[in-house]
Amino acid sequence: MEQPQQTNDLKRRTVLGLAGGTVLGLLAGTAGASESEVMSGASGADAASAFDGSQAVKLEQIGRYEGQDIFDEGGAEIVAYHAPTERLFVINANIGGVEVLDVADPSDPTPVENSPIDAVGSLDAVGSANSVATSEELVAVALEATVAQDPGLVGFYDPETLDFLGTAPVGPLPDKVTFTPDGERVLVANEGEPTENYAYDPQGSVSIVDLSEDVDDATVDTAGFQRFNGREDQLRQQGIRIFGPNASASQDFEPEYVTISDDSRTAWVSLQENNAIAEIDIRQARVTRLLPLGFKDFSLAGNELDASNEDGGVNTRNWPINGILQPDAIGAYSPNGQTYIVTANEGDSRDYDSFSEEVEVSELRLDPDAFEFDEIEGIDSVEELQAPESLGNKNATTTLGDIDGDGLYEELYIFGGRSFSIFTTNGKLVFDSGSDFEDITGERFGGDFNNDNTENTGDSRSDNKGPEPEGLALGQVGDRHYAFIGLERVGGVMVYDITDPEEAAFVDYVNNRDFDFDIQGEIANGDAKASAAGDLGPEGLDFATVEESPTDDPLVFVGHEISGTTAVFRVTSEEEGDGDDEREDDDRGNGNEDRSNGKGPGNGNGKGNGRGR
Repeated sequence: MEQPQQTNDLKRRTVLGLAGGTVLGLLAGTAGASESEVMSGASGADAASAFDGSQAVKLEQIGRYEGQDIFDEGGAEIVAYHAPTERLFVINANIGGVEVLDVADPSDPTPVENSPIDAVGSLDAVGSANSVATSEELVAVALEATVAQDPGLVGFYDPETLDFLGTAPVGPLPDKVTFTPDGERVLVANEGEPTENYAYDPQGSVSIVDLSEDVDDATVDTAGFQRFNGREDQLRQQGIRIFGPNASASQDFEPEYVTISDDSRTAWVSLQENNAIAEIDIRQARVTRLLPLGFKDFSLAGNELDASNEDGGVNTRNWPINGILQPDAIGAYSPNGQTYIVTANEGDSRDYDSFSEEVEVSELRLDPDAFEFDEIEGIDSVEELQAPESLGNKNATTTLGDIDGDGLYEELYIFGGRSFSIFTTNGKLVFDSGSDFEDITGERFGGDFNNDNTENTGDSRSDNKGPEPEGLALGQVGDRHYAFIGLERVGGVMVYDITDPEEAAFVDYVNNRDFDFDIQGEIANGDAKASAAGDLGPEGLDFATVEESPTDDPLVFVGHEISGTTAVFRVTSEEEGDGDDEREDDDRGNGNEDRSNGKGPGNGNGKGNGRGR
């Protein structure tokens, strides 16, 4: 099937917002910045002095629930903490439901009586449970239909008794479910993915369920994208990807994740494959703006990456490629009264039986006149650029880069940014973590960095999406704001102080993975427990403030889809931790290097991650 080539212009990163019939052009990502500043990361040392006190915070794992001892079956995915009952609700894809853990003693998470909630087994035509969220009085679960393209449901349960209270209809393939802070509504991102043969591609949407009159009297409004149909070319010019075979804008947009403003009036929804964020007026159930997120220039200093599994280990350097940010989890927070959006730039491709945009760079016909080889270290030709130890095995998209349509690619675009970013609500980029994640994991783990989460072979994901930041939770500790970012492949959680959005700073990184354990030889074949190599594949995160926590410390909860484990961390100060057991401070332990970059969920109240791939 012929794959549509999307018009590309790196200098065009504007937001198309529609109010009535008026097109509002707002600069996104590059507003006020020179081209050299766009998505270029300053080195950690350059900005290390820009924050105060962030080094005094660290994560300490204090509890772990090992679940059903199932490996690589989604045993612990999305997590949602419920403060009134001191319980943690954990999506278990293997059972098609929700495990409910008592975390009153967070060092010993224990299933409660009547756990789990068996959503798939107890409801007709339900194929899977994808996401979970809590309000003071309710638990909401996003339920995918047996036929994924059919409308789904959101199920409601009592957080104390776990009694089933009812359902509300939502769109096809419901993903992230989120309550408004006032608890009166729940929003569901409906991805609407196509069938494998692309014969049917349902429209993406966001369902807004009004619960102000109780579950029995719930009403549902839908914020759809139909009014953008017919504007596809204009949206592509703005930097929004629309490229599914014969797809309209409303079919092509696939809502992934939802975050909501503190006043419960505005939602922001990540459209991952489309590399954009939709802004929604919740009360009007209307998409008010689309914010394209732009591309990351990996040829600029501060944006180094390792692009090959065949280059002898850690080899982060600049390459003439552009990263499509494509965030999975996003979160909103408001330091000093201004709201910002934080994105975990995972990356995602469309790869179906009848349509796939994925290709290795070696398979593309490159225009030799388009690449400045005198500026690419050690590379003098297209042939050398496409060698396996260079970019040859790197995954890229066929839908961008052939600027003049002659079949030769003048530019290369890859999936994800290998970073997290901070944007204003107008779409202006104010921070990106640059090459931090690979620099930090490379320093800690050497050749074990960029490892996949189901094997310990070392440097096995460099030619894909590297460490793959996916999950995200935001939280406030004292007067400081923090981002907790899960790295799906290599594992672990990064911690950044984001109190000053433009000067966000690295604080800590924790990862208990045993890189010497033979995962495939012992765990995958059942000779060892699924948790034997540590916590693998962080998927969903949630944060509990001091006021919500059952202890005197804020807590971070992390579900791990590969090991099936759920981890509990306390957020503590260096002063507290220094007197505890001597924590590992070697290459595989925690560290508090002073790192931050210059230019570069929840709403700080414990709303973490959504379902991803």
